[in-house]
Amino acid sequence: MKTLRLLVLLPCLLAACATPYRPPVVVHDSTPFPGLAALTAGGGARPVDLILVHGMCTHDAAWVDRNVERIAGAVTAQAPGAALQSARRAAADNAAVELLDSTRRVGAGTVRFHGILWSPLTAPLKRQLAYDNTGGPTDCAGDTVCRPVRACLNGVVKDKLLNDCLADVLIYEGNSRDTIRDTMAGIVAQVIDADPDSDAPLVVVAESLGSKMLFDALASMLESNQPRLQALGRRAARRLALIFMAGNQLPILALAEQDVVARAMPEQDTLQRFLDLRRRQAGLPGERSGDLRRLSVVAVTDPNDLLSYRLLPARYAASDVAVADVLVSNDTTWFGLIEHPVTAHLGYLANPDVGALIACGWPRAAVCR
Repeated sequence: MKTLRLLVLLPCLLAACATPYRPPVVVHDSTPFPGLAALTAGGGARPVDLILVHGMCTHDAAWVDRNVERIAGAVTAQAPGAALQSARRAAADNAAVELLDSTRRVGAGTVRFHGILWSPLTAPLKRQLAYDNTGGPTDCAGDTVCRPVRACLNGVVKDKLLNDCLADVLIYEGNSRDTIRDTMAGIVAQVIDADPDSDAPLVVVAESLGSKMLFDALASMLESNQPRLQALGRRAARRLALIFMAGNQLPILALAEQDVVARAMPEQDTLQRFLDLRRRQAGLPGERSGDLRRLSVVAVTDPNDLLSYRLLPARYAASDVAVADVLVSNDTTWFGLIEHPVTAHLGYLANPDVGALIACGWPRAAVCR
């Protein structure tokens, strides 16, 4: 009898564990967007450049390598592991930041991947919180070292999501913001300056906090009083063809830039401000409006990601900007109750569906698997 009950319950238990947005769901008011396969379809003389920026939390070079392979490997014409070139170097005169370059064949053309590892900048400050990380419990009433008993899931969330990840947000929104923004601007300038005459498409793939950091950096380049930096910013703005935002945090981060007394949203968030500056730069002397590519902005969101928000196309769409919201599942939802909160936010680029969207676009390119 018990066996029979178990057999009856088993399908219900399996049905209760689901990934509702695998495959991804493109929200109804979204605009179709290209992927790398479409941008390289012409096999142009100059490679497409892709800037890869991680979000909050500690990341390393292996993160860049894995994601380059995932994205490039989604296109059938890509030979797995076929690196045409790979290099690592300190970026923007700051030894704490690395710029990892790698070139791959993707579809009919070539893509130069530029992975920016900025997390070493914030690591020294975050070490101040290490004393509170979860470890083997001790007798806090008597032992010299106090390590309280902490539930397993709470320990993971405290150590990773709070002490390692949200700490990055506080650091960036505080006194270190200008330093980090200027460092990021210097790195982007370095990428563009490596091939200053290129008019090939520029693609950005940025996670969570990395999106805001990059938009802040690009805006600061366009407003810079340094002629060379401004010129490279204008070149980057003109070349931008595709932006992927994984785990969009702009709505909640915008709260840090508002006045509690005024109780009103700012006229522009970070992305809107950059897009406005991008349009205005086309009207500067010596520039032509036709120099601006039509820009596709894609926000990829796991609805169970507590730190992520949909982009809402109506706020950003214009004649020169097309916007898409895509829903994905980064992990399993258990019994309709919970998805692991850390994986939900940090698992975007580990999700093969997201790599396929970046490589293949929507609707999906024919050369993709």
